[in-house]
Amino acid sequence: MSGKNESGSPTIFAEERKTQILKLLDSHGKIVVPELCEIFGVSASTIRNDLRDLENAGMLKRTHGGAISSTKMSHELLPMVKKSKMMKQKAEIAAAALELIEDGDTIAILSGTTTFELIRLLDCRKNLTVILNDIHFAAWLEEHTDFTIIMLAGILRNHYHSIFSPVKNEILNIINIDKVFLSCNGFSIQKGITTPYLESAVSVREVLDASCSRYLLSDSSKMDIITFAKIADIREINLLITDSGIASEDLELLQQYTEVLIAPELRDETHNK
Repeated sequence: MSGKNESGSPTIFAEERKTQILKLLDSHGKIVVPELCEIFGVSASTIRNDLRDLENAGMLKRTHGGAISSTKMSHELLPMVKKSKMMKQKAEIAAAALELIEDGDTIAILSGTTTFELIRLLDCRKNLTVILNDIHFAAWLEEHTDFTIIMLAGILRNHYHSIFSPVKNEILNIINIDKVFLSCNGFSIQKGITTPYLESAVSVREVLDASCSRYLLSDSSKMDIITFAKIADIREINLLITDSGIASEDLELLQQYTEVLIAPELRDETHNK
């Protein structure tokens, strides 16, 4: 007879849970303890014991806040898949980022699931000029606001909504961007901010170079994920906005290179708004 775990859900035997943890790790490249606690309805100590056992078996490598695959290079998930991950934290990060945007700003918001959460909050601001590389972002803003929207020219990445340019975007030479907001597939102290797609890295780098202030919006699950192409070093970012799931050791290290803001938790009614 099956029992109940801490959350009241049916109990999953430890070995079955470990198998599912490995499947999640294979799909996502990194897993974090709070997310696993929520998925399986067990305590953090139970999850840490599982991760220790799996590391001892050579199946993963533990980090301060969770675990990463033994092969650290991560592939890029489709937006529909990424959208299902860490959505509560992404909403909190976006809400914190919104406070940095003032009426009349010229801003760039670059493609990503976390930055799209910021796009969806912008209708409370006025007279913005918004530079974009994502057609999904542009469609939302065109429908919900009267902002001036500037689309960066280039080639559309099918299924990803984003645009990259094989040549330098000349418009970036003649406009001044107050603030740029970007997300990423992974970031680390050693390898910086990374993406699996080389052309995207080059295009995003150009926008960073044209911007006065640079803000990285990234949930804590991206810490120590390293993908193929480097966008920038951590120290080139003015502010990293992340969530409370970041390990204290990682936070202390990051603060040696840039300012870090931990997004406050939103109340449930805000999430469901």
